[in-house]
Amino acid sequence: MQSPREPKIPPEVPKAGSRSKLVKVQRAHETCCAKTNQDFNTEDNFNLVIPGAFPSSPPLSPRLAPLERDESVPVSAFQQMDIDIAESPELPTELGSHLHPRRPAKFVSASASAPRRTRRPSTPRTPIRRPAAQDDMAIDDPWNRQASLFERLPFGRPVSAVQLFSPKPRPIPANRIASIYATEWEKRARESAALEGEPGRTVRIVPQGPAVRELSWDWMNQIKRAMKAPQSMPVAKSISGDALYQRDIATCINHQAWLNDEIINSYLGILIHYLRESTGNLNDKPLFHAFNTFFFSTLRDKGYQGVRRWANRAKIGGEGLLDVDTVFIPVHGGAHWTLMVVRPMERTIEYLDSMGSRGANQVKKVKEWLRGELGMKYDEDEWTVLKSNSSMQDNGSDCGVFLLTNAKAIALGVEPTAFGASDTILLRRKIVAEIMNGGLNGEFSPINKEGLLQL
Repeated sequence: MQSPREPKIPPEVPKAGSRSKLVKVQRAHETCCAKTNQDFNTEDNFNLVIPGAFPSSPPLSPRLAPLERDESVPVSAFQQMDIDIAESPELPTELGSHLHPRRPAKFVSASASAPRRTRRPSTPRTPIRRPAAQDDMAIDDPWNRQASLFERLPFGRPVSAVQLFSPKPRPIPANRIASIYATEWEKRARESAALEGEPGRTVRIVPQGPAVRELSWDWMNQIKRAMKAPQSMPVAKSISGDALYQRDIATCINHQAWLNDEIINSYLGILIHYLRESTGNLNDKPLFHAFNTFFFSTLRDKGYQGVRRWANRAKIGGEGLLDVDTVFIPVHGGAHWTLMVVRPMERTIEYLDSMGSRGANQVKKVKEWLRGELGMKYDEDEWTVLKSNSSMQDNGSDCGVFLLTNAKAIALGVEPTAFGASDTILLRRKIVAEIMNGGLNGEFSPINKEGLLQL
């Protein structure tokens, strides 16, 4: 690297004199300084190392020596490599402009930035086809294949090819988790199948059409007049002759009220009277009986000794209990009504709860009563607890309505799940109307004009 040249100084500087001489001296000095700067800023002095300054910029990009043509290589080979050696004898490198960001653009070789003329190959290149990636996580779902096949088929298919419903649950495809809904429906289907084939179960029917019969306008008006009566005025009588007041039926008409004990006891008495009357059992030893609402609470609190005489007073006590067809036991748990059905002839126990409970503790108490009543005749292995299903209530006030309607359904041989929560308003009015009517006769006969069974 060459050392910087020393600036040239004019040989003589005239002393201060006339104005013209001073101007000439200044012009000569400026000319000398300009020439000195021009010589100093040459390409040779650009990379001058100045002590303490920023590291110098990299040198200019080196130029490669002219490439000599190899006679052993044909010209067509150079053309296939996109290199025209005749047009570009020199290949300047383009790395210099990228080595340092401070390098001025004016020092980049013009030949490096100029576009190169190349000869394109005459034959087009064939794109390489890459094999499609195989998805190892793909699920072979027969349901989706069936759906895609259904979309491709025309709508003019024969009727035999149309599947309206699946009577049995379809198998779940591999690698798929069943939803909680499918699992629940399969569980209910298994329970229903087990209930149908359970020994000792009475066959019950589901009414065709609406399970609950509508109430006539005449009875609707009678219920309205009874509701307008004073609270202390009797508006109906039970089968045993006890008076029912307006405040009693109001607990059944009001949609958000709990049924009181008088309504429940009176309606169960109507059902027992219908069963004994329809079977000709009015004057003989009773085949049907319903305990009042205090029986189970006394049994729960005092044990068998608290209810030891209840069955004897109803003429079904002792070993004679095994000759009774049906015994209804209303169960009150403090804020919820349920129903216990005991069939001594069939040795079965049913517990119906509109909240879905199986009532293990309640069943245990009833078995305690049976053991105390039958004595040596009681064999626990002979008794079967049936897993009966009840319709579900959708509020906290209709449990008493479900208790009475479940008892009526069992008395008539109707499946308790035939009605639902949407029928409770009508059922409340019918309970009051049937109590005021004095039984299930006349307009409230279970068999309608078409000969169909309805609640």
